Amino acid sequence: MPQLYPRFHPGPSAGRLDSFSERGAHELARRIREAWAKIGWDVEVRVERIASEELGDGRSIAHFTVRSDLINGLPHRRLERRPKQQVGQCLDEETAQPRKRAA
Repeated sequence: MPQLYPRFHPGPSAGRLDSFSERGAHELARRIREAWAKIGWDVEVRVERIASEELGDGRSIAHFTVRSDLINGLPHRRLERRPKQQVGQCLDEETAQPRKRAA
């Protein structure tokens, strides 16, 4: 039976991912996007700065969060699949026409 959704792991990450830091939030966003893409779903995931905390020595720490377009924890867009005749063809991004292969 195909897997309908990625495995959910409540609580802290086993890898001790600090999702409040910018680096950790981007890593968490990548993991979420890849987990859903792996089973055929397109999920928009973005990192947003939510707060800054002033330290006593004039520095500040920024806190980040991960937001997505999941509805009740589930995606609503399937990844687009290319028809078989287009597999292997590269499209020119500006004109959406097949690129000519170099000789």
